[in-house]
Amino acid sequence: MRREKILLLGYPGQRGSQFLWKKIRETKDCPFSKAFIEEEEERLRSLPRLYLKETAHGKRTGEAVKTLPERGGNPQSCPEYPILSAENILLFAEGEKKGQSIPLYEEDLQSKWNAGELSLGSVENLFPNWISDFGISEILPLGRGGILSALWHLSGGGFSFSYEKIPFLQGTIELCEHFQISPYYLYSENAYLLRLEEAEAFSELARERGIVASCIGISEEGKKRMRRDAQGESFLTKRERDSLEELFSKKELEESLTAFYIRQDSLLP
Repeated sequence: MRREKILLLGYPGQRGSQFLWKKIRETKDCPFSKAFIEEEEERLRSLPRLYLKETAHGKRTGEAVKTLPERGGNPQSCPEYPILSAENILLFAEGEKKGQSIPLYEEDLQSKWNAGELSLGSVENLFPNWISDFGISEILPLGRGGILSALWHLSGGGFSFSYEKIPFLQGTIELCEHFQISPYYLYSENAYLLRLEEAEAFSELARERGIVASCIGISEEGKKRMRRDAQGESFLTKRERDSLEELFSKKELEESLTAFYIRQDSLLP
């Protein structure tokens, strides 16, 4: 059996967190200071924005991928080959590395920013040949229902995952505690789930590009989808309801989050 890994790119719950910070600013009974709220909103705004911009042949990625190239093959031979791009990404502003992404492990970023050595920009193709080079068999954008809804919609057979390996921003955790909702079902954009063979190598490359990547699970025989971690074991169950729907009306969510009720399909081979 081929052992694929389940990889998460980005932080889940970002878009839901932005929505909740906006709402919490409008209330007077709030445990957070104005300065703290502004700091958390700025933190969210400053994160890289990932998107599947186009396919290699110019098609939009709203259409499901029919075929993917074989490992080591030429991705240009696949008309629906998806390209992951990024905006608002931190780049070197000068020297030999000008225009290159800043690795997550780069030191003294604030002092380099103050000195004008860094800039914000965009990268048209973050991972050239990523499908073929890393054995990626599926790409799934997160959306309504958060990370657990996305895990439910993954195809390709059974797997196990761990809550402990799913990274959340601290601000997202504090918001969910305040509203008494689950971060695991919180509306998410700007994050993707991948099924792939070379998860460790791809995670390292993502970090070099300034993108958070976390291996949260592994494929298993059969069709069972299980959570296994220090908290115990449980079956993953289907749930379409987003955490935001516990707090706000459908009309309010439709007006404020235009893509909220649009289900995002996976890009399949």
